Amino acid sequence: MKYDYNQEVERLEKSYQQALELVKNQSFTEFDQEIKNFVDIFIQKIETDKSLIQVIITTLLKKIMKPEQDIRLHMAKFINGYSARVLDTKVTTPFFKSKFPKYANKETAFLTKATRAEITWNFQEGVKLPLRSKSLVEPFLKLIDKIENQTIDIENCLVYILGQLHLISKAQEIVFTETLEIVNSVNILNINTVMKMVERHFAEPSSSRLPVIVIFTIYKQLLKTIRRFENKILLPLNVHTSADKHGYGDIEIRDNHNNPFEILEIKHNIPIDRNMILDIVKKSANTTRERYYILTTYKDCFINKDEEEYINELILKIKRERGLEIIANGIVNTLKYYLRFIEDYHEFIKTYTEELVKDAKNSTEVKDAHIQTWQIILQEYK
Repeated sequence: MKYDYNQEVERLEKSYQQALELVKNQSFTEFDQEIKNFVDIFIQKIETDKSLIQVIITTLLKKIMKPEQDIRLHMAKFINGYSARVLDTKVTTPFFKSKFPKYANKETAFLTKATRAEITWNFQEGVKLPLRSKSLVEPFLKLIDKIENQTIDIENCLVYILGQLHLISKAQEIVFTETLEIVNSVNILNINTVMKMVERHFAEPSSSRLPVIVIFTIYKQLLKTIRRFENKILLPLNVHTSADKHGYGDIEIRDNHNNPFEILEIKHNIPIDRNMILDIVKKSANTTRERYYILTTYKDCFINKDEEEYINELILKIKRERGLEIIANGIVNTLKYYLRFIEDYHEFIKTYTEELVKDAKNSTEVKDAHIQTWQIILQEYK
């Protein structure tokens, strides 16, 4: 008989309700300083290392439900170990998707290089953990040791983390609402104004997702007006880092039979090279697609003039031999060209803002700082 994990689901929900009650009664400051000292560093790093906080919650839940389990042995293949990944997949990930979708992992937190590593989480072996932020290895091992030996109040620790996540989500929701309100009072004068706004936004650190959202936004407008896109379907954006991204590019348009029609691949600050073009040919084999764009924010598009000439010749050869049209260009030039086909620039900026907020609610690719910067940009054009 399959184990149903209902008890774990109920226990996690109970801790969450306790956290909400503490926040509501403004009693959230009463937690032991020790809990804050050990946990806050992971809360602060959640945008870049979101899997870790989910891993910690799964670990706490296991220790609460089965105190005799050594939670450092997080794989069933370890002697006396257990499958933290299964528990996370069945309980913690669905919980995160429901309560904190921005920080939820696609399937499980135990698919990153670090969390799937066959390394026992003790001080001897754990130092080899390949965490993205090396500075978190020692704090992680110290917290795991505290949980294992129960030298920290594990139930309060779980409630504290859930409460912090709730507070962060509430604060973000306020910013999202403000941003959507500000955009309604923005006056967009012309194409140059729009270009200045988005180029400033692209200049933000860790902004590779922003050009994808901008191009997706312009296509939402184009599908309403351009004859070529009659009866075509623009697929919703997928999370960049998800395991089941669309099979071809960052943005996909399909025909009414669900066949690939036009694909766009977006690069940020990366020059287009011949290998990217050859990869497109491989990905396009045995498909019905007619056109494939590869666009970049890299200033000159290509690494040098020789490479540009080679790529242009290669693209012509592919068109002649395979009938596949590949367009390699800059995002700025492409956007500026497409903006000529839309009538309402305010509608474009409003849609971009909505897509930006939607993405920020469901992944950490759009950072809090990106939303705040966009707010500042919008304010300047009120």
